[in-house]
Amino acid sequence: MTDAKSIAWIGLDAHSKNCVLAQLDDDGTQQQWWRLPTRADALIQQIGLIAAPDKRLVLEESNLARWLSQLLQPHVAQLAVCDARHNRLISSHPNKHDQRDAFNLARLYRLGEIKTVWQPASDERAFFKSAAQAYEDAVVRQTRLKLQIKARFQHWGVFPTAGVYTKAGRNAWLFKLPSDVLRAQLQLLYGLLDQALEGQRGARRLMVQGGRSFPEVARLRTVPGVGIVGSHLFAGYVQDPKRFGSLAQLVRYCRLGIRDRSSDDKPLGFQQLDRHGHGALKAVSYRAWLYCTRQRRGVVWDFFQASLQRTGSPVHARLNTQRKIILTLWCCWREGKEFDPERF
Repeated sequence: MTDAKSIAWIGLDAHSKNCVLAQLDDDGTQQQWWRLPTRADALIQQIGLIAAPDKRLVLEESNLARWLSQLLQPHVAQLAVCDARHNRLISSHPNKHDQRDAFNLARLYRLGEIKTVWQPASDERAFFKSAAQAYEDAVVRQTRLKLQIKARFQHWGVFPTAGVYTKAGRNAWLFKLPSDVLRAQLQLLYGLLDQALEGQRGARRLMVQGGRSFPEVARLRTVPGVGIVGSHLFAGYVQDPKRFGSLAQLVRYCRLGIRDRSSDDKPLGFQQLDRHGHGALKAVSYRAWLYCTRQRRGVVWDFFQASLQRTGSPVHARLNTQRKIILTLWCCWREGKEFDPERF
């Protein structure tokens, strides 16, 4: 019989300044806990001081998770990064407490009740994903500024159309405002917008530069409507096509899965799209569908028309086509082949 103290189940509740480590033995008995500064030397030293020969560490996915997992992996027998959304024992507790959270993490890990989060194997992949995320952040930043500028104009009865964001056309719209004070306020926003657009161009260059190391990007680009940005975003966020065991998992990761609530096999409310996942991947498939509908020809357009005739719903037909585009990207990557219209 295995000694209960030979296995240490360790929960790590990580924060930017301090971390809490909590240890259970193999029969679930609480042993001890430690509050440590979030420093590499302190964490490694404390892990090393735990006497059990078999150390099994778990932490929740967060901004610190990749650094901590790479730091501590060589010092434990097992390490898991788990999805915090599934840890109801921790998130739903009425009184949040770091020590309790760390013990509960260890308890869930010991019981096999955690959902692990996939981690990239290489730093190069992680850097590429970071570049894709930086580009998405830059797009969101300039989009918000554009909406803010448009809202300021509309607040004073000016309803701009074409040219309101360009350097050549913005002056004509500024002169329609009733006050120099308002014009000065809009000029400040335009300055921020110019900086945001320059930042977006720089982020795009860095993303494309990082994608040169991955041959699948060029193959993904051959799918109609995906383009340079779409192929880089798909490769950057997915990282490894083999991480998904089925198309349903990938579709859910792209925010195209169906969420259906039920109780005792009776539906509760309407079916709706699952919000978990990455909206950037959903947008890649949407832009590809939009491009093909504007072209009004090709196999993607034919598939959309067939789905529309079958379902009678433009929304369902569009979502079916988006899922088909995601499947096509996945297959091109896994098989190492370019887009083949005959196989679509």
